[in-house]
Amino acid sequence: MRIRMLVGTAALAFAGACAHGSSSSRSDTVSDEALARVPQAQMASVNQARTDVSKAKDTVAREELRLSQAKKYVDVANSEVTTAKAQLDQNKSAQQAADYARNDQATTQAQSAQGLARQREQVADAHLKAANDLVNYAQERVNAANKAVDLANARLESAKFKTLQASGDPAVNNIDGQAIAKRVEDSRIALEQERAKVTQMKATASAARTSWIALRDQLPADQRLGVGGSGSGTAANLSGQAGSNQINGHENYNIDTDNTDPTKGRMSTNPGSYNDKDLFNLL
Repeated sequence: MRIRMLVGTAALAFAGACAHGSSSSRSDTVSDEALARVPQAQMASVNQARTDVSKAKDTVAREELRLSQAKKYVDVANSEVTTAKAQLDQNKSAQQAADYARNDQATTQAQSAQGLARQREQVADAHLKAANDLVNYAQERVNAANKAVDLANARLESAKFKTLQASGDPAVNNIDGQAIAKRVEDSRIALEQERAKVTQMKATASAARTSWIALRDQLPADQRLGVGGSGSGTAANLSGQAGSNQINGHENYNIDTDNTDPTKGRMSTNPGSYNDKDLFNLL
């Protein structure tokens, strides 16, 4: 009797192991070999998804270019800080010399120059903060753009699975459709989270730029190190406009204000909420 029980238990354990192995061995990707058996006429959704992946990758390249430009602004602002501090030190030395010489007129001039130099130092510090905040914002945009690529790739895999399934190919039984669907949803949520960070970083960068401009505009025009304005450089022209990557009329991979849920449209129709051309000019 004991032997029968052991044999029965072993058989159940073996069956369970086989069942578990069968489930875990199912792939979460569609092989090229299986997809090649699908008639070209049925590949429209897969081809569109591939195009979406390519566009999402192009967005990453554009955002990386803007990040590079933002880092150059930090170099410019650091140079301004160095210049402003050096000028302040020079004016302090001039006042000390005037005081030593008991030259009242020179002392007054040196004190006036120091006041202007301190003001320029404040402007330079504000410029540096604005530049660093812009780098943080640009980096977050790169992060979000990469999340958009992840989502586009996940949806490409989903399109392959559904196309293979619709074709009736038996290979679909060896693919874990639920795992593919979960990857799509996880990627979508990850992009939404990054987009929220983009919005937060944009607000911070915008506030820093506004503060810098306000301080800079208090200086006499001939003492301003930056010129401001909307800018016409490459980075400014590549700023966050609404994309043209649409599926069923919805821009699914835009990293600004467009919702990434394919069943929903835009969260905002106000171009000002995602147009940051002015923000990407710190000269």
